[in-house]
Amino acid sequence: MSIGTVYLLIGVWAMLALLRIANPAADEQRILHRLLQFPFGGALIAAVAVGTTGYILWLIFEAVFDPYGFGKTLKGVAERIGIAMSTIAYGAIVVAAAKVLFFGEPSSEREKQRFVATVLHWPAGPWMIGAAGLVIAVAGLYQLIYVYDGDHARRLLMDRHGKVARTAVNILGWAGYGARCAILLVVGGSLVHAAVSFDPRKVGDTDSAFDFLGLGGGSVGNALFSAVALGTIAYGVVMYINAVYFNFGDAS
Repeated sequence: MSIGTVYLLIGVWAMLALLRIANPAADEQRILHRLLQFPFGGALIAAVAVGTTGYILWLIFEAVFDPYGFGKTLKGVAERIGIAMSTIAYGAIVVAAAKVLFFGEPSSEREKQRFVATVLHWPAGPWMIGAAGLVIAVAGLYQLIYVYDGDHARRLLMDRHGKVARTAVNILGWAGYGARCAILLVVGGSLVHAAVSFDPRKVGDTDSAFDFLGLGGGSVGNALFSAVALGTIAYGVVMYINAVYFNFGDAS
């Protein structure tokens, strides 16, 4: 529920920005900062942080103890590594929530760029930034593998529901995980670009990923932007469905 709320808001806000109804702010930290302005916003952000941390711990449990029986084959181990790597994006939500709660403001893209600029001057700094970018990009590609293999459905107890409901979940899964793949590829690619060019200004966040995918506007750019934004909303809906029908495998 925590993760679904964040991604749902990111997707909705991106669409509102495209329609010029709201200012661009489609990233985790700025979305959570806007929640802070609502009654009990701090409590909601804290709940998001705790809930997301719980899900991260569950994913680590999945990777280590394999409750879904991926096995110890090369493919199975790769699946479990991919599950562990997927915690990176969720960890960003926890960090964003902590930043907003304790400091009352979101990190700007410029602040991220200053941090990368510092790391780039460390010994092997460009390699570290480049490696981080590759890990994020690979985690993005894993999203497509995850939904292609039907692992999103494996985690849902929907046997008593009809074919239409299961098909709807699959459509939402492809849209949602596809959008996550696109965003993570752009964010990871920006880190690699920064490392190769030794230019921290190349680093982007989720919001700048939307801008990049929007191709600067035009009918094609707006269509692609909308597809990713709606896919992000779909991912949020998939997380809500998980909250209701989640299958904990043999973990119990």
